[in-house]
Amino acid sequence: MPECSFHPGVETEVSCTECGRYICQKDMVSTPVGYKCPECAKPARSEYVLVKPRQLAGAVALGLLSGIGGGLVIGLVGFGFFFVALAWGALVGEATRRGSGGHRGPVIATVAGGSVVAGGLLGGLGLITIVFGVVGVVATVGWGWGR
Repeated sequence: MPECSFHPGVETEVSCTECGRYICQKDMVSTPVGYKCPECAKPARSEYVLVKPRQLAGAVALGLLSGIGGGLVIGLVGFGFFFVALAWGALVGEATRRGSGGHRGPVIATVAGGSVVAGGLLGGLGLITIVFGVVGVVATVGWGWGR
């Protein structure tokens, strides 16, 4: 007889209707389409999770700090070719995401992109460098495409 996928040693004949793993009575979650395992029964995370004001403030603070700081450093060093700008944008995107508590999507990407533009303008960087920085942000944080 098969054993439960979550409790080895517990025999069962019931399997999850979605993934097919065997589940015991402790793990069965009743759904309209039958029993599911705990992992398949978890509700999907909504794509429309709102960023709270405190999280937005943290995102703006870390985004501006990293965006302006990075822009000034790149401007002082004097080289801002594309891979440096991509890395800078990715770092600003990640700092903004972490400042928001892990949120992704259009709001956080806009904050991070604006931080890159502000840092690029204050650092005296060229348009191409700023554009590649924004591309790095979008690659890191996303713009809401199925994330």
